[in-house]
Amino acid sequence: MVLEVDGKQHYANGDLASPALYSEMVSEDRRLRLAGYEVYRFGGAELMKDDADRMVAEFFDQLAERMR
Repeated sequence: MVLEVDGKQHYANGDLASPALYSEMVSEDRRLRLAGYEVYRFGGAELMKDDADRMVAEFFDQLAERMR
């Protein structure tokens, strides 16, 4: 299992979206998935929200339920 926190450096050069960086990111996701990993991405911005603790706790609760 892979947990990834993505900031804009994963998909942008400065403030401009970069299709090349985005394609590298999704290519790596495919490689990891083909190697048998599950990939879960979180956007850095969503972890800065006021309710981020709740969102992360709910994610892990749902993940634990799925793993039973």
